[in-house]
Amino acid sequence: MGLFMNPRRQPDDTRGSYNRRRAPWLVLAAIVCSGYILTKGYPSNTAWIAMFVLWLAAIMSVASADWSDLRRK
Repeated sequence: MGLFMNPRRQPDDTRGSYNRRRAPWLVLAAIVCSGYILTKGYPSNTAWIAMFVLWLAAIMSVASADWSDLRRK
C-alpha cells in the first residue's frame, strides 16, 4: 500500500507522492491510538507522548504530501 515502501525504489517517486500514500494510514493509526488511549482509565505518560508523536507524524505527512492533482479539476 505504500506505508512500508522504500521511496528510493521508484525513481519517479518524490517525497510528496510518498507522503500522500502514507498520510491516510498515519491519520488512521493516530485516530485508533487516540481512541485506545482515551478509553483507558489512567493512561501513562508514555502513552500520551506516543499519541502526541503519532499525531505529529501524521500532521507533518499530510502537510508535506503532494495534493496538487486534487486541484486540477
